[in-house]
Amino acid sequence: MKIQNIIAINGYTLLIYCLDRLYRFSIIDPSGVTFNFDCKFLTAEAANAEGRVAVEIAYSLDRI
Repeated sequence: MKIQNIIAINGYTLLIYCLDRLYRFSIIDPSGVTFNFDCKFLTAEAANAEGRVAVEIAYSLDRI
């Protein structure tokens, strides 16, 4: 596994990584809980874009 990018957004951490030539993302919430997703992407940019959407959704749900 190769870590491509680590991004902090509103207290969440978005991790973009490459495994077997496919990119994936995970989210770590402010309390330290890790969420892994089964999505696979051909580019880091695509994984980043989808990961940011997932963080925005998680953030909005936490605010309810």
